[in-house]
Amino acid sequence: MAMLEQTVIKDNTLMPGEWYGGQLHLAPPTDQAGGKKSYTIVITVGQDRHVVDVNQGPAGT
Repeated sequence: MAMLEQTVIKDNTLMPGEWYGGQLHLAPPTDQAGGKKSYTIVITVGQDRHVVDVNQGPAGT
């Protein structure tokens, strides 16, 4: 639990005007039919809305 508490951002960690960044890794869905697919991922954090459009197709295309 102590190790988890050291890595988790707390509400008093940042001062006003400061920001905190990171990465989000998503595994793509497996393509069952072999065709091209399009996905829209919407991430909402507080009042911020982020839209990521993803196109998936066979390797090398």
